[in-house]
Amino acid sequence: MSQRQSEALTLRSYPYSEGHLIVLFLTRESGQLRSIAYGARSGKKSGFGSGIEPLTHTRIKYSHKEGQELAVLRDLEIVRAFPAFGLDWQAKLHFPYFAELLQEFTHEGEAVETVFRLTLAVLGSLASVPVVHLARYFELWLLRLEGVLPDLASRLPEELALRSIAFMGRHPAELARDELTEGELKRLGRLSEELIESHLEKKLKSSRMLKELL
Repeated sequence: MSQRQSEALTLRSYPYSEGHLIVLFLTRESGQLRSIAYGARSGKKSGFGSGIEPLTHTRIKYSHKEGQELAVLRDLEIVRAFPAFGLDWQAKLHFPYFAELLQEFTHEGEAVETVFRLTLAVLGSLASVPVVHLARYFELWLLRLEGVLPDLASRLPEELALRSIAFMGRHPAELARDELTEGELKRLGRLSEELIESHLEKKLKSSRMLKELL
């Protein structure tokens, strides 16, 4: 059983047996990794604790035997946390949504360098940029990187299409100065939702939750 290490983003975790957790990571080098964190649920491996909160940027060490479904999480070091308690309630509600988007738009065994950098840039801007701007930016870029974003001029009014292209050309930290109106952002949101659902052939659970609460 070989031991490996990687930068990773935690996507989700759920109980396994009495004291353990199954943790899904997005690793920078090889996409999704499903692992078992022994003792994490019982507190015996307290070092895993906050590192398995959704969208925590970590450096993990794990063992993975060829042909085995689950890797074994050996060690976890937090590189950067994006604590929800420091954000407004709307930003907090988007954490599950961003994590579900990543889970649906990435796969096991595929390098995700561009998606990884995009995600870190978006998360790093949450404290200074309205989350609605970041959500539209994240959606549009994931669709483009997946190769399913159409020519925006074919789906939006000309002026909004041009402004949306300029919007995508900025760094996330610069979006606080963006002049897209609330109505324009909603129009982009409807388009992104339509494209995501068409591509995935399903509705996202977290998207339904956002509609109910926002």
